[in-house]
Amino acid sequence: MHLLRGRGLIEDGLRRKLRLIRIHILGSAAGGGLPQWNCACANCVAARSGTLDPQSQSSLAISGDSEESQSWWLINASPDLAQQIENMPSLQPRHDPPRNSAIAGVLLTNADIDHALGLLLLRQQEKPLVVYAADETRAALQWLERILTQFCGIEWRKISADFQPLGGDIDFRAIQLPHSIAFQFRDNLSGTIALVAPSVGIVTDELRDAVHGSDVVIFDGTFWSDEELAAVRPGALSARQMKHLPISEGSLDLLRQSCARWKIYTHINNTNPILMPGSPERTQLQQAGIEIARDGLKIAL
Repeated sequence: MHLLRGRGLIEDGLRRKLRLIRIHILGSAAGGGLPQWNCACANCVAARSGTLDPQSQSSLAISGDSEESQSWWLINASPDLAQQIENMPSLQPRHDPPRNSAIAGVLLTNADIDHALGLLLLRQQEKPLVVYAADETRAALQWLERILTQFCGIEWRKISADFQPLGGDIDFRAIQLPHSIAFQFRDNLSGTIALVAPSVGIVTDELRDAVHGSDVVIFDGTFWSDEELAAVRPGALSARQMKHLPISEGSLDLLRQSCARWKIYTHINNTNPILMPGSPERTQLQQAGIEIARDGLKIAL
């Protein structure tokens, strides 16, 4: 009896080890990627010359299934999704049957082109594409829904401020922000919590609490300063006008104070000086214990 009980505990422990929250950064750049096709800023020049690694447009994949039967949910579907799938073997189709996908569906933070255009690349599915989104996002993407209706179609699903099942042992909830949604994911076995907030214009009280209550924080790092883009494109909108909180004017202090095990900036614009190794801005992040997302980065909780 004791041997059986002990074996059961061991097997339960193995299941817990196999069924972890896994997060893969598919793309870490803001709209346009790095390098951006029409930009010759210092970072884009460095990326073209090989000094910096190119980065595709922001998206990530999350799973709570075992490695043997793993399905993945995408948080945003970027225009670079096809290549991102080819760069991540776990997202590629298995051999039997020949047409299949490990992608269970998509969660959209908003209707931005760089977050939603990749949905069109999934049109060859045999059944409707499952998409979780706010009502405002769905309304803004009616044009895209009309196109997909001619192919697989979309099965829209509601989001909630309360935790709801996603897949495997993961629950998720939506945190409403002005012009966007942040998602918080919870592993029901370990209680580990991950926050994904790639588009943040204002830090609400609820978002601040989520930052301090999460083990992993993946946060909007689009711009370092409010007038950053105007330095390379005179007359350009400021970061705040584009609904992104600058790192140097709020989010750096917020993440510095967080006790999360991983604090990561993503959705990084090609002009952002944190991309350049040795820059003073990047040094500040390193001193604060904050990482910079990159294509292919893997996190297991």
